[in-house]
Amino acid sequence: MKYMLKKGEFSTLYFDKAMSLLRTVCPIPAPSLNEEKRAEFILNYLKGDEISSAFIDDANNVIIPYNDDGSVELDVFAAHTDVVFPDTAPLPFIEEGDYIYSPGCGDDTASFVALLMYALHFFKTKPETERGILFVCNASEEGLGNLKGVIKLFETYGARIRSFTTFDECLGNGIVNTAVGSERYLIKVKTEGGHSFKDYGKRNAIALLSEIIAELYKQDVSSLGKTTYNVGTISGGTSVNTIAEYAECTYEFRSTEKKALERMHSAFKSVIGSFSSLSDASISYECIGIRPCSSDVDISWMEKSAEKVMKNYGLKTERKASSTDANIPLSLGIPAICIGIVEFHGQHTREEKMRISSYRTGMDLGYDYILEITDLS
Repeated sequence: MKYMLKKGEFSTLYFDKAMSLLRTVCPIPAPSLNEEKRAEFILNYLKGDEISSAFIDDANNVIIPYNDDGSVELDVFAAHTDVVFPDTAPLPFIEEGDYIYSPGCGDDTASFVALLMYALHFFKTKPETERGILFVCNASEEGLGNLKGVIKLFETYGARIRSFTTFDECLGNGIVNTAVGSERYLIKVKTEGGHSFKDYGKRNAIALLSEIIAELYKQDVSSLGKTTYNVGTISGGTSVNTIAEYAECTYEFRSTEKKALERMHSAFKSVIGSFSSLSDASISYECIGIRPCSSDVDISWMEKSAEKVMKNYGLKTERKASSTDANIPLSLGIPAICIGIVEFHGQHTREEKMRISSYRTGMDLGYDYILEITDLS
C-alpha cells in the first residue's frame, strides 16, 4: 500500500520539502499567545496543497482533521508553533554545515514541519483508518502560554480523543511519560519609598521582597520527591538614590506529584501571609500559570509503540518526566506521551541549533510511530 513505506523511505520522499519549508518558517516570529503569523502561513501552505479541511481555531491552533466524521475516536499528533522569545520581528536563521541555527528551530519548529509532511502524505495516499486523526500545529506551549492551545483542543474534542502524542523532545532522549505540574506567581511589594538620604529608614520594597525570597528559599523539599522552586525574574526601584517603592518577582514551584504541589502551595501562602501584618508595606500576588501533573492513566501501550520504533533506530527508550502539552491529557486521564524527532542543542537560547542529518532519522521515526498508534503498521 502507498502509505506503507520501508525504513528510511519517508525522509527520502519528504526531506527536501521539509527543509525548504523549515527555511521559510523558522524566521517567522511566534511568541506564545501571538502565533498568528505562523498559523496563517501554515494554513495557506496547506490550502496550496489542497487540504481544504484544515482550519485555525480560537486559540491559534492549526487543526488538520483526517477521516473525522464528528463522532469517531481520535488519535492526536501535535507539535507546538510558539517560541520562548517575545520577538515580533523576523527571527535570525543561519544554515551552516550540518546545523541550522535559529531560536526555536528544534523546539519545536522542525517538529511541526515534520508533522505537516505526515499530514500531506496521509491526504495524498488516503489510508483507511479505524479512527479519525487530528494533526495539530498547536499554540502556546511555552512559558506563560500555559498550554492554552491544547486546553482549547480538549475543550473542543473532549472524550473523543483516544490518544495524544506531542513531538517536542530531543531525538534520542527517550520517552516523556510523566507530567511535571507547576504553579507560577507574580509577587508584588509596594512601600512609601523616598529619598535614599533624607528618608533613610523608610521601608524599601526591594529589600522587603528580598526577605520574602529568602524565606521561600528556606523550604526543605527533600521529602517531596522531585520537587523544585525558583525565582525567575525580579525587578523594581527607580534609581540608585531612591528608596524603592515597588518591586516584583516571578516565582514557580514544580513537581510530578499532586500532593507535593498542594504542600508547596500551602507553604507559599504561609510565607506571604507571614509578612501581611506590616503596616508600612503592601504585599500581593497573582497566579500567572498553572500546569497540572499526571493522573492515574494507563499509557503502557503508547510507551510500547514508541519503544518498538525507537529500538528500530537504535535509540534510547528511557522514561522521563517533563512539562509539555501532554500535561493536559495526562491530567484528564487520557493516554499521552512526548517523543522527539530531531536532535537539537541550546534549547531556549538564541544560540539554539538543530542537527540537519538527525532530521532524516527523526522524520522516519515519527512516521513509523504514527503507523503504530493508528494500527497501520
